[in-house]
Amino acid sequence: MSPDFTSAIRKLDFEKILLQIGTLAASEPGKTLCRAIQPSTDPVWIETELRRVDEAKQLLIAEGSVPLDGLKNIVPHLKKTSVEGQVLTAAELLDVASSLRAARAMHAFLRKRASTAPLLAADASGLFFDRVVEFNIAEAIDESGSVRDTASKDLLTIRRDMAQLREQLRRRLAAILKEVAQKEMLQDDIITTRDGRLVIPVKAEFKHKVAGFIHSTSASGATVFIEPAEALDLNNTLRELQFAEQREIERILKDLSSQVAGIRDELENSLNILAHLDLAFAKARFSIQIIGSAPRIGGGKLLTLNAARHPILLQTHPHDQVVPLSVELGGNVRTMVITGPNAGGKTVALKTLGLCVLMTQAGIHIPASADSAIPVFEQVFVDMGDDQSIEQDLSTFSSHLTNLRTILSGSTDKSLILIDEVGAGTDPVEGDALAAALLLKLQERGAITVATTHHSALKVFAHETPGVKNASMEFDQKHLRPTYRFRAGIPGSSYALELAERMELDRSVIAAAKARLGAQQTRLESLITSLQEELTTARKAAEEAERDRATLARLIATYEQKLAEVRNEIRDLRRSAREEVQRILTEAHSTVERTVQTIRESAASRESVKAARQEIDALLRTHREAEAETMEIPALQVGQQVRLKGTTPVGELIAVNGTEATVLWENGTMRVSLRDLEPAVGQRTGSRVSFSLPPARSELDLRGLTGDEAADRVQRFLDEAYVAGLHRVDIIHGKGTGALRKRIARLLKDYPHVKSFRLGEWNEGGSGVTVVELAEG
Repeated sequence: MSPDFTSAIRKLDFEKILLQIGTLAASEPGKTLCRAIQPSTDPVWIETELRRVDEAKQLLIAEGSVPLDGLKNIVPHLKKTSVEGQVLTAAELLDVASSLRAARAMHAFLRKRASTAPLLAADASGLFFDRVVEFNIAEAIDESGSVRDTASKDLLTIRRDMAQLREQLRRRLAAILKEVAQKEMLQDDIITTRDGRLVIPVKAEFKHKVAGFIHSTSASGATVFIEPAEALDLNNTLRELQFAEQREIERILKDLSSQVAGIRDELENSLNILAHLDLAFAKARFSIQIIGSAPRIGGGKLLTLNAARHPILLQTHPHDQVVPLSVELGGNVRTMVITGPNAGGKTVALKTLGLCVLMTQAGIHIPASADSAIPVFEQVFVDMGDDQSIEQDLSTFSSHLTNLRTILSGSTDKSLILIDEVGAGTDPVEGDALAAALLLKLQERGAITVATTHHSALKVFAHETPGVKNASMEFDQKHLRPTYRFRAGIPGSSYALELAERMELDRSVIAAAKARLGAQQTRLESLITSLQEELTTARKAAEEAERDRATLARLIATYEQKLAEVRNEIRDLRRSAREEVQRILTEAHSTVERTVQTIRESAASRESVKAARQEIDALLRTHREAEAETMEIPALQVGQQVRLKGTTPVGELIAVNGTEATVLWENGTMRVSLRDLEPAVGQRTGSRVSFSLPPARSELDLRGLTGDEAADRVQRFLDEAYVAGLHRVDIIHGKGTGALRKRIARLLKDYPHVKSFRLGEWNEGGSGVTVVELAEG
């Protein structure tokens, strides 16, 4: 990693992002890799890593989780096996077995999904797992970390002998305990253990009256713990069996440790692969949190951010409360000067840009639109904050000069340079001159530079210098507060005097300050203020127009969908009616044919048979003519009140083009086939009824309701959602005992328009939410 990235990482608080990603890793090895993430300058690696994270993100969305929970940090355990004579503990062996299971599960999981996650599947193909070692450890050690009785035949025999001997010893001590208790020499009526041997508690004053070996006394000295002489042999035998048990356990652990040592290199490589997979899925979880995406790399050397949000602010604020930033630099414009009031968001804009670059080059999705593009920078220089040092005799301005010297000595056309408050900390006139000369030099080198300032002279410099662009942070004139919206192409004002008025500073002081500004400066600030107001008004009008356009588009789509449904219904009814008539006529025809046959057989006249057949043919012709009439185009005129056949809403026919008609409804116009229309007989002229739909919700909260109350609400909710054309709805029932969830599941199984339903994923509410997919109408 370049040392220039080190300074940028520190000044932009990049470590906070890494810490957040680390919390999303499933294992300690994964967390360690998260904390060590560094930006890269290799475009191939960056693009590959971003695709890898995208694959992991899609898997998490589709699957909900991946089998990485069993991964443990077994690096110290593996190093221990490389030292002769070292034996792994039972707990360490369990960690090894758990990691082997994780490798096996992850290998199988990604192999089945190789078509959708080829990069991750390729990584997982190198995973090592040994079913024999995994099985041997599981057979020898239980989940609590104790060696099982069945780990070996010898251990099973030893522990059986120990159990029998311990029971024999307890019975003998119980008899002694009862005898001593009758003599009132016993402190407590229990058998306890000291130094691995069974003893009885005796009052201190009677310690010489009970034959045996004193092991210890209580803290108060009132009790002595005596091993009765009669139990010495049994205790000795038990102790020998305990030593034998320990030797057998050590032998078993040593054998298992030897098996682990035999696959040490493969395990180390597998652990590294699992840790990097964990890193990819941690990055993917972070992308889901910030609603992130992978930008295009290179982008023709253009740095383009669309709807980018500060990633650290997203950790503490809802997504819609963080104001997005859109900016484009590169090509003919490589330098940008941002102006605006204090606390207006200039520094946040700088950090958002810098963090998005560092995140991209570290293979992390950014909180911006997917059509963003970021070139690969070899250096990111940041001059931000106060690096003054008493020990190094550096003032604020001196520390800035030190940073600027570093930037000038190391920057190239592949550098990103972010300077906060350029030219500040000294005489404004000299600071302006120094800042302009610096920006011009960086512009000549081809570096992409973004600087913030309050100096008016730099606004003029940016306006007059080719390749340099003004930008500002919007300010609400009416309420005298920042909106944090970024505006490219126009300078901003610092609004110092306006803010002073808001803070109720002495008016005479403010008036004197305005007089000292001079007429030209006052006109310039007034011009900027007026332009800001016009931009704000235009922005609000554009937003309202966009909202209206979106609303109209939704209404048109809804009406067209409902119209298509009505058309289909009418067509189905007509077809059903024709089929029914045809069926009846066919049956009648068959009946008559049978009658004619009977007549023939009974020697009826040829004339009577001919007459019967003519009757049938006439009936069939009448049916065909009636059917043809139903398909004729109705005679309708422009201006006439009409409605769709089989419906009640009335509209006005305003145009006819061949077989197509345009009808004006209350909420808009719609093109329909003339065959689907009929005159609205008896309707008042000029009255029109709109296709207004009941408001449909996509979410229903049932928490706190009884089962019957919830069932009624779910029924109505599903009916409304289906009528409104929704394809997915969420039912919130909470986790609780699960009774309400089961009641809802039974209802959903019987509802005719439910295509499928499932419990929510971890990011949808988990088992407290049921996600329902409705069938298309």
